[in-house]
Amino acid sequence: MKLWEKRQNDVVILAVHGRFDATTAPLFEQQVAPMLDGGDKNFLLDLAHLDYISSAALRRLLFLAKQAEDKGGKVALLSVQSHILEIFDMAGFTQLFQFYTDQEEAVRSF
Repeated sequence: MKLWEKRQNDVVILAVHGRFDATTAPLFEQQVAPMLDGGDKNFLLDLAHLDYISSAALRRLLFLAKQAEDKGGKVALLSVQSHILEIFDMAGFTQLFQFYTDQEEAVRSF
């Protein structure tokens, strides 16, 4: 997994590439924890180039969403591929996150 970060307004946009699984989930947490500690609370995850997501990664996303919510923010998902969206749906996560196809619309939602 590779993770790229950019910022727009008060939103941290994280582009996740590759596999997000039990091996890479701790790396994701290591990169995101300092952002949360530094006061970031709004996260937009661009999943256009995500090839695979495991239950361990879903737990990390749920944990991120909980921490963001505790700070008055949120986590939204952008450009989720259909095979990844099916996993979110099977896990019941489509009820927990807002999904967007347009980055500008997603950023405005915060």
